[in-house]
Amino acid sequence: MKKITLFTVLLFSAFASAQTFAIYTEDPAIDAGVNFLRFSNGQGFALSEPTTAPFEGTKNYLFAFNGTSSYFHGILFPRNAANTSDVTVSLAAYSYYNLSLKTASATPFYIRMRGNNITAKVLIDPAANSYGFTNDNQWHFMSIPFADFIPESDAFSLASITEIFVLRSNITGSTAGTANDFEVDNLYASVEQVLSLKEEKMTAYSMYPNPASNSLSFNSSETIDKISIHSILGQKIMEMNPKTPQFSTDISGLQNGVYLVTVESAGKASTSKLIKK
Repeated sequence: MKKITLFTVLLFSAFASAQTFAIYTEDPAIDAGVNFLRFSNGQGFALSEPTTAPFEGTKNYLFAFNGTSSYFHGILFPRNAANTSDVTVSLAAYSYYNLSLKTASATPFYIRMRGNNITAKVLIDPAANSYGFTNDNQWHFMSIPFADFIPESDAFSLASITEIFVLRSNITGSTAGTANDFEVDNLYASVEQVLSLKEEKMTAYSMYPNPASNSLSFNSSETIDKISIHSILGQKIMEMNPKTPQFSTDISGLQNGVYLVTVESAGKASTSKLIKK
């Protein structure tokens, strides 16, 4: 069953069209989307909804591997509001596939979709740190461009998705006897790339004042390479390249509301919420 998505009408009423599409999330900032999901075990998996330590909200999906299968393959199908039948959904208006994933598995795997009865897939390799993911059994958020999904043929279409999330191993040999449990959370599509609020934090870094009206200042023990300000839905509003430990910028032109500010320095990134008033 899909976790319930709430509406924050006042915050997002200015948007003429949905910027996000919920698949499996409790984030109140995500727009409506799929009502329910049906799980199908292609091979090796059992599905459950643990209530301990999700990425967000109170639940997440656990794809538990049986340990004996030569490969693993789990499928989630979108369902109607009555949860009586599978449905076809369109993701054609969106550009990014977002999810949080947690595993200790060293097996490279595909995230797949099926549209117009054609499969498209993107390879996630823990050893290559694909899209910032690694197999350290901690939550990692990925925002994957739909353009990176490789279709089996040109007939693939985001406008007619019937398998909205597929987890499939890609390995030479067998997965039997290896650890391949996967936890999945915060699944949704978006128009813009989404920044994670759980990135590695910079040391000795501050942003002030917050809330702010006119000027926003930054202070770090390291050289600040880049500062990006995004809307809560991921749209980039401002980008600066200070190349200095201290920096101030004028934000008087921003509309009042909540923003995400990402500061990058020495290969690390820290994302914080900013309230503009």
